[in-house]
Amino acid sequence: MDQQKVDILISSSVWDPKPWVEGLSKSDLVGEIHVWPTKADLTNVEVLFVWKPLAEGVIDLLPNLKWISSLGAGVDHLMIDAQIPSDLPITRIVDPFLARDMTNYVVMGLMMHQRSMLSHLENQKSNTWERITYQSLKVGVMGLGALGGHLAEKLVDLGFEVFGFSRTLKEIEGVKCFEASGIKDFLGQAEVLVNLLPVTPQTTDILNKEVFEGLPKGAYLINVARGNHLVEQDLIDSLDQGHLSGALLDVFRTEPLPSDSALWRHPKVIITPHVASVTTPKSAIELLLNNLSRLKTGEDLLHTVNINQGY
Repeated sequence: MDQQKVDILISSSVWDPKPWVEGLSKSDLVGEIHVWPTKADLTNVEVLFVWKPLAEGVIDLLPNLKWISSLGAGVDHLMIDAQIPSDLPITRIVDPFLARDMTNYVVMGLMMHQRSMLSHLENQKSNTWERITYQSLKVGVMGLGALGGHLAEKLVDLGFEVFGFSRTLKEIEGVKCFEASGIKDFLGQAEVLVNLLPVTPQTTDILNKEVFEGLPKGAYLINVARGNHLVEQDLIDSLDQGHLSGALLDVFRTEPLPSDSALWRHPKVIITPHVASVTTPKSAIELLLNNLSRLKTGEDLLHTVNINQGY
């Protein structure tokens, strides 16, 4: 092995590894690139790039592993994987394009709800001319990290009244922010609730009956974080009871969403297949190579995960 280069293993059962291999291989820092599954000798691999799930036993084949990076913004799939040593540095992708695309998706859903686009589409089918009024909306953003913070700022620019919620109090110009102790006051303001929280033991199942009841009647839900945040039956009950007016869901506990899920057929639910914001290899590779250089020189890696916090 060239001691100046680093061998890499890429493991993803979801994404095509080809663009990642092609992009990484152009760097002088990179040695041999392996793609899982493989029967090759992996003892020289020092870096693992992974998108869920990581196959059982892979870590045992990597005795010289020094760093693991998620290939996306989410790291919950790594936090719950018992085979990953707790002393290995873990990083995530913080990509400006991810934030931009996530914001664009949420704005699309928010505008469709505000302007009653589904009702207009139904009216079009029956040649019905009905001028449906719209009103200003108060938007609550749960999670004010790289994605949620960007969204909150852009919603302010668009003229929405924006409220933010995070584990610890944040300061964002134009946004009234709440921390954990103020969640009831936060929910009471949110006519549209957007979830961008990380998945942790504290946030799993947070989108539940109690939270929905804390929202104003007629509130709308947009979940673009993780499916494990949502108690699906509680959402369906709230929609059927008329407390929530609708929901836009991009993430689910089981993906692909099973064909027998009641969410597919619910008239107040819009479903998209986890496409709100997708990592682009070109920009993500720049960050991976930056961190690879830092690994070789002993510098701190960018965007490391706090194991105790889970993100």
